[in-house]
Amino acid sequence: MKKYTIEKYSDPNGTKRWDIINHLIKQNSYLNYLEIGVNDAECIRKIVIDHKDGVDPLPGAEVGGGNYPEINYPITSDQFFDFIKGHDIKYDIIFIDGLHHSDQVDKDIINSLNHLAPNGVIVMHDCNPPEYEIQLVPRQTGIWNGDVWKSLVKLRCTNPNLEINVVDADWGVGILKVGSQQVYSKESLEKCLNYQYFDNNREEMMNIISVDEFYKKY
Repeated sequence: MKKYTIEKYSDPNGTKRWDIINHLIKQNSYLNYLEIGVNDAECIRKIVIDHKDGVDPLPGAEVGGGNYPEINYPITSDQFFDFIKGHDIKYDIIFIDGLHHSDQVDKDIINSLNHLAPNGVIVMHDCNPPEYEIQLVPRQTGIWNGDVWKSLVKLRCTNPNLEINVVDADWGVGILKVGSQQVYSKESLEKCLNYQYFDNNREEMMNIISVDEFYKKY
């Protein structure tokens, strides 16, 4: 039986990304939150914190539009980070859930690290796609994670100055912070970015932890 399935991650009673984000906020007394990719504001509305900024160029695009005051920056993430470049703007916690193409996620991570407060954390959605089809780019399915997983694999294989985990909940919730790690070096980066290799080695490559392990560690 497969450990990671569409049915498991579709369970409405499972732990969700906002549960993880709110736990990190409470444990660390965070004050400032940035969400990249707000869509219909389902997540950002559930976040309990003093200050929130929401970035999305197409508010509510996946649900037919609408009015979303939580999106105070209705622009792309590239435009947003260019807008605040040169300003000492830092966020305690940044949630990346924008365009699910790894080349864009790579840029969102780099820009987020540049605006992350000391002891801050980056949270990422859709990091553990359970099936090949739902991670294909361009999108070919209704349920879609994109290839966000590739961005974390690149960092696991190349950057010793980060601490990375993926929580086994809500399509894989990535947690990334400045720290240290033993980079994954069992195969070339090219091979690690092959979905079949990823599927066979995802637990070690992504440092996957259970929800209970997350609450104990963080």
